[in-house]
Amino acid sequence: MEKMVYKAIIRYLKKHHPDDMDNIIKRAKEILPELKSKAPDLGGKENALADNLDMFLLFLAFYEASDHQMAGEAIDEIIDDLYGRLKFLGGVMNINRPGILKILRKYLYRSYQAYADKVKQKKSRGEWLDTWDMVVNPENTEEGFAFTLVGCPLADYAKKYGYEDLMPHMCALDHSYARIIHAKLIRTHTVASGADSCDYWYVPDERP
Repeated sequence: MEKMVYKAIIRYLKKHHPDDMDNIIKRAKEILPELKSKAPDLGGKENALADNLDMFLLFLAFYEASDHQMAGEAIDEIIDDLYGRLKFLGGVMNINRPGILKILRKYLYRSYQAYADKVKQKKSRGEWLDTWDMVVNPENTEEGFAFTLVGCPLADYAKKYGYEDLMPHMCALDHSYARIIHAKLIRTHTVASGADSCDYWYVPDERP
């Protein structure tokens, strides 16, 4: 995902900052290692969710490199561009089709539970202490698919280093993902807004 985001950022720069693009890219590459050095160790490639923090840090590097010009609205546009290029997946992953929803739900719940079990194991050994905890289908709903992420290293980083204004735009990414699979995300709270967890309930967008 980080590589895809980088390409989307480059497209944004070509459109909005063609004259300063090379300088912004150069500065971002210089800033990124410093941002990463302040980030918690989430386990790297072994952690299926760690890429979310890497993506956030990439946005922050360009935010700083552009002297804060690439702020919330830029993040929104970049994410829209990114997911717009993935919308062809909706032809296959339309969860309004019961069979597709059943397959996707089975696959996701299996992978989500594997992640939750691994996090529990890692934290018992004093590792991955800053990563998300996960509760799979906490309300045992049969409609769509649901999970809860407890804690958020992105929100923690944003709060610690002064990037809280950008978090709503990062949280909006989850709604963009929903559109690809013809879903709506029902969400009542996030860590970024002051809760201790983020709830996710994806339901088919053709249902009330």
